[in-house]
Amino acid sequence: MIIQTQVTKSSKTLYRSGGASKEARTPASTGLPSRYYGPAVQRGNASNGSSNGTRPSSNGRKPRKKAARSTLWSPWKLILLSVLLGIAGSIYLTHVFETQNTLREVQQLRRDYERAHRVNTEVRRNYDRMTGPAEVYNRAASLGMISGGAADPVIVIER
Repeated sequence: MIIQTQVTKSSKTLYRSGGASKEARTPASTGLPSRYYGPAVQRGNASNGSSNGTRPSSNGRKPRKKAARSTLWSPWKLILLSVLLGIAGSIYLTHVFETQNTLREVQQLRRDYERAHRVNTEVRRNYDRMTGPAEVYNRAASLGMISGGAADPVIVIER
């Protein structure tokens, strides 16, 4: 029969022929040096499983309960969350300022386009006025030219 022993801080597990049975042992009975245990184990309090029949000494103190540790908000998680929020905030602010600069550029380009469009429209009107038929006839008359009438005679077909 093979017996394997696994020693931990709070219990000893015996394995016998394939089946595991847990045998409760105190830390003091595991054979580990006393430096691995707190003062309560070294004094032999009943809380460590000693059977000397004494009650645990409280020394005027209430037994301490382990504080429930919140693993959801550990300090490193809070620091990481703060850093991530800071990065996200700076990215958002950079995006806002870049959008405002782009809007200013678009508005400036729109003003430039509208000014160029007005200038183009004015130049086109002046050109059309200078090359229009009324201006051409007036200019030709001032130069002494005579109107020859319609360029193409009207063709009339008789039946």
